[in-house]
Amino acid sequence: MPTSMELDIAGPVHVVDHGGTGKPILLVHGLGGSHVNWSAVAEPLTELGSVRAIDLIGFGRTPPADRSSAVDSQRDLVQAYLRDHADGPAVLVGNSMGGLISMLVARATPELVDSLVLVGPALPVVRPRVDAGVLRRLALPLVPGLGPRSFRNAYEKAIENPEDFLDEMLGVVCADQSRIRPEDREQALAMARERVTMPWAGDAFVDAARSIFRIVIRGRTFARRVASIEAPALVVHGDQDRLVDVASARWLIRQRPGWRLEVLEGIGHVPQLEAPDQFLEIVGAWLADPTAGAAAS
Repeated sequence: MPTSMELDIAGPVHVVDHGGTGKPILLVHGLGGSHVNWSAVAEPLTELGSVRAIDLIGFGRTPPADRSSAVDSQRDLVQAYLRDHADGPAVLVGNSMGGLISMLVARATPELVDSLVLVGPALPVVRPRVDAGVLRRLALPLVPGLGPRSFRNAYEKAIENPEDFLDEMLGVVCADQSRIRPEDREQALAMARERVTMPWAGDAFVDAARSIFRIVIRGRTFARRVASIEAPALVVHGDQDRLVDVASARWLIRQRPGWRLEVLEGIGHVPQLEAPDQFLEIVGAWLADPTAGAAAS
């Protein structure tokens, strides 16, 4: 049975302990997400290790508490968690922004990281495209003055109808949101209802989104950072991902040909929710042999 914990890491940090024994596995959600993003896979992953899901600063049930929600601050949070609360080097499983944070942690403190599972990680754009839904969600935060106001307006609408708000969000991150199990959707809806009552939610999203953009816009610097990571990595990416094009995942593997890429056909930005059985099969097989590189087509 999952257990909620509140840790003190320069302020309150909400973590869900899913149980399990052995190698620590830390689940790190993406932009606008929370621990519930892992609801479909967290319990099965306990067969592979000791599984916990963290709520990043300004997301889920972790308030800002005078801390920044920018990616560098989130990196520091995860590093502090691993130093003080993990029993040995951990497997970092990060989705989207969480994947980016996981890479930054592995680069800065390799002694804390056993291996990486990067699920639709935030990456430089290598094949520009126009997607109105994504632009509305992610471009506005980058516009000075418009970002916080647009998200305050969105959250006001969400308070009135959280189900519509959730459906719109899932429509962006999923290729087919009907694949999400009803119990996982219910958890996401409950979290959405909580989040719209949190006055910091919009500003935290904006600050985090802008910090991601500042990192991924520098492709050459990003490539150098990736080249210096010691940990082995598995990249799991949906070929229908609207937020991070699969072309970017293939670019990442060209920078690190020893890493493994698994592309899921017909799946979007959250494979762990949209195709949990396939996700678990891939991750379980790779964790049994993390040295297995070679990119899948």
